[in-house]
Amino acid sequence: TIGTSVTRIGDDAFYGCSGLTSVTIPNSVTSIGNRAFYNCSGLTSVTIPNSVTSIGEDAFNRCTGLTAPVYNSHVFAFMPTTYSGAYSIPDGIETIAGDAFYGCSGLTSVTIPNSVTSIGSSAFRGCSGLTSVTIPNSVTSIEYGAFRDCSGLTSVTIPNSVTSIGSYAFYGCSGLTSVTIPNSVTSIGNRAFSGCSGLTSVTIGTSVTRIGDDAFYGCRSLTSVTIPNSVTSIGEYAFSGCTGLTSVVLGNGVKTIDSYAFYGCTGLQSITCYSMRPPTVTNGSQTAQFATLPYSTIVYVPADYFETYMMHDIWGLYDVRQIGSTTVQTTDLMVTPHYTTADVAWPTVDNAATYELVITQNGTVVCTLVFNAQGQLTSIAFRAPAESASAAGQGFQFTVTGLEDGSAYSLTLNAKDAVGNVLRTFAQNFTTGATAIEEVNADGVALKPRKVIENGRVIIIMPDGRKFDASGRALGK
Repeated sequence: TIGTSVTRIGDDAFYGCSGLTSVTIPNSVTSIGNRAFYNCSGLTSVTIPNSVTSIGEDAFNRCTGLTAPVYNSHVFAFMPTTYSGAYSIPDGIETIAGDAFYGCSGLTSVTIPNSVTSIGSSAFRGCSGLTSVTIPNSVTSIEYGAFRDCSGLTSVTIPNSVTSIGSYAFYGCSGLTSVTIPNSVTSIGNRAFSGCSGLTSVTIGTSVTRIGDDAFYGCRSLTSVTIPNSVTSIGEYAFSGCTGLTSVVLGNGVKTIDSYAFYGCTGLQSITCYSMRPPTVTNGSQTAQFATLPYSTIVYVPADYFETYMMHDIWGLYDVRQIGSTTVQTTDLMVTPHYTTADVAWPTVDNAATYELVITQNGTVVCTLVFNAQGQLTSIAFRAPAESASAAGQGFQFTVTGLEDGSAYSLTLNAKDAVGNVLRTFAQNFTTGATAIEEVNADGVALKPRKVIENGRVIIIMPDGRKFDASGRALGK
């Protein structure tokens, strides 16, 4: 029996008291500390008065003698690990205590009422039978390890009320296939989604400022990821081991990429970076690069920043290419071909609702792209990747990628009104550049050219003194 002058049961107060069979908690108590009754295996019943508003982590964990849920009107404290099936947390509960459902592998679904504002650390850890969960919009944060090792979880709905996703929050949720992080979230904790090997898509909200260390480590089914403009830093090993990742888009706010952020991303083919200044890769050495990424990885950057990236000690090691062109003002169709890309720009047309761009090669359609009245891409039928469209000056511009080098193409662009009538047609033929510069010596070893700036432009100088511009056009010696 606990005296009525006691207001708090401290951390570890009755830790391991296996002979304790019952306990009476007086109304004077307002909080129960971490592990207060941890491993009290002989405890068969406990009543928590409504005066208690706070219960710490593991407070009743391993109390194997408890066969019924433990809670009061404020806090849900404990669910026996033997529980099986669906469960609805009573209305009015405000807090799910840390480790409350820890190890309930037979729990198949849980209903969390709108009264809940806090889900404690590791609250549902190891609930491997849990297949889906909807978090109510009263919850503002998902704490450390809240759904860790819920391997059967295939879907989760995170509401706009959540502002932070804690470290290890969904660690090891190997059955999770997609997740949308709402715009309200500002931070993604370390290892938050690490080990989510079934995750094929993730949408990161536009308020996230940092992606934590190892946040998506080992998400090998993830094929592409777009980092919004709000993100300023990407933690070390953030996407390490994402072997299925083929493309990454970095928003214009990214300033720092910590070491090994993309370590082991062996399938990564392209990185599109919109930052005006090349993001800093920590360690500041070429060996840090993006760790294990081949130098053939294509880095697409805005044309205005092309030279900056080309001359950078780390970014310049990769195959840097332009997306878009510098600010365009045009009254007609403009096509600027490169090796495997073409920059396309066109003027706005009065009353146009859509712009349909079609590229053909030898009479066969290569791609069809449709843009809305604002120049945004709305649909695509293409046998190679393409970059996003954007308005520039008085015209619209777009970069088509994945074309064949040294090949002839025809381009037609129809401006249509809201009912599909063609208002104006643009047409132009173009040919992409020849094979990119590649030199080897007599032993078949690749020779590395030097890059310099001459008269404000990038010049590539081969070991024998020959010069080329950035597009590969020979300039002599």
